[in-house]
Amino acid sequence: MIKRANQKKKKGFSLIELIIVLAVMAIIALIAIPNFTAVRDNSKLKADKQSCETIKRTVLMLTADDTLKGKGTLAVTFTGTPEKATVAENADITGEDKLTTALAEVKKPQANKKSVTTAGDEETTTTNALVGYTIVISDTGDVTVSTN
Repeated sequence: MIKRANQKKKKGFSLIELIIVLAVMAIIALIAIPNFTAVRDNSKLKADKQSCETIKRTVLMLTADDTLKGKGTLAVTFTGTPEKATVAENADITGEDKLTTALAEVKKPQANKKSVTTAGDEETTTTNALVGYTIVISDTGDVTVSTN
């Protein structure tokens, strides 16, 4: 009888051990998943800031060589690639078709509900729906780019 007790060895895990492992994994997931989403959202915002800077440099370059003339507000919308830039009614801007061509490599805004505005050295972030970029050229030649 003693020999039979020794021959039966415990195989596998008990139910309590499995429940404890699952509980520990659930706690780790609750801590880790929000951090991953925050990192992803921050990277999308950084991509939008970089796109705004690229657009700003492109607009400044086009205004410097008189390809893009005037002042006012431009809106560039995206459906995969940039479509024709739309000039606001109160704006006096010519050459927006050249701007659309120059922005062919710029990607559409990545962030889902946040907007980034770059004006000078200041950046602000607000919450709204994104469709493209708004470019404002002031009377003094300053350029402000924001997602909208």
